[in-house]
Amino acid sequence: MKNYLALGFALSCVMGALAGPVAAQDKTQDKTIVFATEAAYPPFNLLTSDGKIVGFDVDIAMAACEKMKRTCAFVQQDWDGIVAGLQTRRYDAIFSSMGITEERKKQLLFTDPYYRPSAAFVGTSDVKVDFKDPALGGATVGAVPGIYECYVKKAYPKAKLTVYPNSDALYLDLTSGRIDLAFNGMVAITNSFLKSDDGKGFALVGEPVRDAGCLGEGAGVAMRKDDVALKEALDKAFKDMRADGTYKAINDKYFTFDIYE
Repeated sequence: MKNYLALGFALSCVMGALAGPVAAQDKTQDKTIVFATEAAYPPFNLLTSDGKIVGFDVDIAMAACEKMKRTCAFVQQDWDGIVAGLQTRRYDAIFSSMGITEERKKQLLFTDPYYRPSAAFVGTSDVKVDFKDPALGGATVGAVPGIYECYVKKAYPKAKLTVYPNSDALYLDLTSGRIDLAFNGMVAITNSFLKSDDGKGFALVGEPVRDAGCLGEGAGVAMRKDDVALKEALDKAFKDMRADGTYKAINDKYFTFDIYE
């Protein structure tokens, strides 16, 4: 009898030990994933007048969470403190159009890009441009500092380039005829300038540009280095969304071009 009791006690201990990790895993799966966003970068992330966080990033995130069968939520966090908030575990990940860079990868774990930056030239329909010529066939071009200036100098080193402090100054010289072309982000051009009164009579010139060297490899979800399981789950969800049309439906709600390809 004692042997049976001892065996029963031993089995109960083993079963309890095995159940412990399973229970912990189930609890983890039930936990709401909290994403942080700046909510100040339309149409990717923004606050509505009633304080709701919306935008492309939010729609992509919630669709990914549906694929993962997880509950998710967003909190607003100013950009200056967004990485610090992640590292102090105020939220689980940053889903805020954060560009993936080598410097950021030193302290953060990123998903694969869920969209990739693109840029384009914009001008009047009659502007003459030779994109095979390092001088752009003599066309004058303007860009803002940083990634867009980088690309023009790299691809067209002999072009007559003027660098402007901001997009407003860039478009002012374009619409007044002081430059033939403006080079800027595709989203900024198509969702803002071309839809404005100032943009009437202007159109994209040439093909959209993607250049990882200057424009970056893309926007990813950032998380702590040890959150490998979350990264892998999000990467799979993004891949599934691309395959089944979910991504395209969200893309077409915000953009007239494929922001991923």
